[in-house]
Amino acid sequence: MKRLAVLVVAIALALAAPVLAQESVTATGAMERLDITSYQYGTHAVHDEASGALYVLSSDVVDLDAYTGQRVTVYSTLVPGYEYGQVEGGLPLVDVTWVEPAPL
Repeated sequence: MKRLAVLVVAIALALAAPVLAQESVTATGAMERLDITSYQYGTHAVHDEASGALYVLSSDVVDLDAYTGQRVTVYSTLVPGYEYGQVEGGLPLVDVTWVEPAPL
């Protein structure tokens, strides 16, 4: 019975590993709507004021248009395969899970 419990835990951890391995990203800056880009992914972008990094944003759970032009803090995770952009010279793509207005 103990071996079965260990096996179940090992399988659960193996299945959860890709989710646990996703790097979280928090960025604060002005939310911009993207027009046509050479890398053709994401709908919005934010330039993180602290690090200087520019992130391309997408989200299935947050209406990013509602925050366009506002200074916000974005909570997200790097999308696997897009950490350094899908195409050479592209930007990191993050999946946004939460957005908060940031104080000025």
